[in-house]
Amino acid sequence: MSPMSPAPPGPPTLHLSAGQNIAIWAGFALLLALLPWCFPSEAALTLMTQMGTAAILALSFNLLLGSTGLLSFCHATYAGIGAYAGVWCVNRIGAGALPVSMFVVPLAGAAAGALAGATLGFVTTRRAGMTFAMITLGVAELVWVVAAMLPEWFGGERGIATDRTLGAPWLGLTFGSQREVYGLVAVWLFICAALMYGVTRTPLGFLARAVRDNAGRVAFLGQSPAAVRYRMQIIAAAFAGVAGALGALNFELASADTFSLERSGVVLVFTVLGGTAYFAGPMVGAVIGVFATVVLATMTRAWQLYLGLGFLAVVVFAPGGVAGLVAGHMRVLQTLRQDTVRRLWRPYLAVCAGLAMVVGGLIAVVEMTYGIRLAVASAIDPGQSWLCSAGASNVWARWGVAMLSLMLGAAWLYRAWPRLIGAVRQVAGQVGRLARGAGDQP
Repeated sequence: MSPMSPAPPGPPTLHLSAGQNIAIWAGFALLLALLPWCFPSEAALTLMTQMGTAAILALSFNLLLGSTGLLSFCHATYAGIGAYAGVWCVNRIGAGALPVSMFVVPLAGAAAGALAGATLGFVTTRRAGMTFAMITLGVAELVWVVAAMLPEWFGGERGIATDRTLGAPWLGLTFGSQREVYGLVAVWLFICAALMYGVTRTPLGFLARAVRDNAGRVAFLGQSPAAVRYRMQIIAAAFAGVAGALGALNFELASADTFSLERSGVVLVFTVLGGTAYFAGPMVGAVIGVFATVVLATMTRAWQLYLGLGFLAVVVFAPGGVAGLVAGHMRVLQTLRQDTVRRLWRPYLAVCAGLAMVVGGLIAVVEMTYGIRLAVASAIDPGQSWLCSAGASNVWARWGVAMLSLMLGAAWLYRAWPRLIGAVRQVAGQVGRLARGAGDQP
């Protein structure tokens, strides 16, 4: 399904009680609090800080894509404006001109992002669909070029540096250590996630979903679809500004690269990867995406290829994203107390075996191809690369094993996948009949 086509009906709504909602949010807060104790290293804290910032940005983007049906290519623009506002605020605090704590710096990013959203959104939200996407594409390029043309404002290629430790301590925190910065990002992630969830439950959030599904009917009922899109744009831009300010605090730098079209594309990939139909989907996608771009990049030069293949696989085989894939199995998990698990474990095992062969063969082929390419580019003997460290005589054997694993895995999946789909549908239908039967009982 193309992002330009009308959004399909959302997933079945789960009616959670107030106690269940409180338990979920309490568990989320507990998870954020326990993570730095489980992963105390500086590298892990830096990675989790980037994940938290990306999660806020992806959640704000989903207010447009998932809730309102707007595909924006300039969402990173608002994050960049928030980053520059945050750096300006930090520098003013360091100079003693603003007697406030660094904790409130993201509010400056929110104000700047909301102002930019109100200014640019007044033009972009007058149309929807392909027109809106193309307008935002032009806006992103325009702001990027203007930032490069005004180095006295945006710092040119070097950007504007700052020091987050210059302000007065707040509750004994100087934000000098990475643990304190993670705590700042975690607190703002919880606040922003709760506020954005609240926005989706307000009349404006319901109107936005109605505009996404049928703008003509909303206009017939007396509401302006353009006004609804405009308000959601301002709200989404404000939260994007918060993410930009937190990113500037983390890296102590704001540069014109934050306005690049690539940043907006990355946010789109993260959001779709996690799932736009579920509130927590963008957070899941941000965690996976940041892990792939940071950790996987240190392991292999082909990390962008793996990320692209993973995104392609999700779009083709799991349009609901990772969150949709998990939610689709929730009903199946209800059968654990019934005598139907025996129908599922064998198909699942068969599919996992096929996936293991396909992924293993694909990784081997990609890594060997990259190894040969790098060996040629370095003007060395391909047999001296780590892929062929055992000697050139084993090269063909390795290629043969990799290709055989890839082809056998594909053939195995071709037979196992339909069986798994059939078993899952059969079990889900049985659970649905049992649920309807239980509802009919007094």
